[in-house]
Amino acid sequence: MKRRSLLCLAGAAALNLAMSATGRSEPSECEVPPELAAISAKLPHLAERLAARQPVNIVAIGGASTKGAAAGGPDLAYPHRLQMALAGYYPDVPIAVVNKGVPRQSTQQMMERFPTDVIAEDPILVIWEAGISDAVRGIEIDDFAAALQAGIDEVKNRAIDILLVDMQFSRRTSTVINFEQYLNAVHRVGDLNEVYVFPRFEMMRYWSEQNMFNFDDVAEEERVRLAAKVYECIGHQLAQAIRTAVR
Repeated sequence: MKRRSLLCLAGAAALNLAMSATGRSEPSECEVPPELAAISAKLPHLAERLAARQPVNIVAIGGASTKGAAAGGPDLAYPHRLQMALAGYYPDVPIAVVNKGVPRQSTQQMMERFPTDVIAEDPILVIWEAGISDAVRGIEIDDFAAALQAGIDEVKNRAIDILLVDMQFSRRTSTVINFEQYLNAVHRVGDLNEVYVFPRFEMMRYWSEQNMFNFDDVAEEERVRLAAKVYECIGHQLAQAIRTAVR
C-alpha cells in the first residue's frame, strides 16, 4: 500500500506542472534563469535534417508526465506543446512529435519498449523522460543507470540523436521521495555520453519558489489547468534548447 501511495503521489507530481490548451504562454510565465537554459550539446543528425528541410520525426518516451495525464490528455502534454513550438521555429519543415508515454513504467521497462515504440517510428531525435517511477519504487541506482546507458547505446548506434529529461519537482512529493540520487545518476550518465539532460527538476523548482505556479490549497480543476500550463512551459523551453543545439 505504501508503494501504491507513493505512485499516486508521483502522479500528483505530474499533475503538479503543465500548460494551457489555448495559445502560447507569456514569456514571463515560462522564463528561467540563464544558467538553466544554457546548453552546449549538439544534435547533429537533427540539424542536418532541418537544414535539408526534410521531414522530422521525434519520439518522446516517458511516463505519466509525457502522456499528459495530469492535464487530461496528450494534446495538453509537453510533447504536443513541443511540436507546436518547433513548427513555429521551422515553418517550412514537417515536424511530428510522437508521444510514447506510458504511466508508472521504470526506465528498464521503457528501454524494453524501444524496438516497438521508438526505433519503429524512425525518429531522428529521441526525448527520454526517466527516473520518477524508479525513485518511487526505490530501484537500485546501478540498475537505473544501466538501463539508461542501454537505451542511449541503442539509439546512438542507429545514428539517432537523443536527449534526456530529468524528474519533475513538487514540494509535496519531494518531502517523501528522495530524488537526489536519481537526479545525480541521470546527469552523470548524460555527461559520460555527452547527452544533454533537460533540467526539468530545477526549472520546476524555480517556478515553484517564484510562486509562478502554486498548487497548494487549490481546487482539482485549478490543478488540472495549472498542470496544462506547466506542460506548455516545458514544451516551450525544450523547443528553445533544441533550437540552440542544432545551430
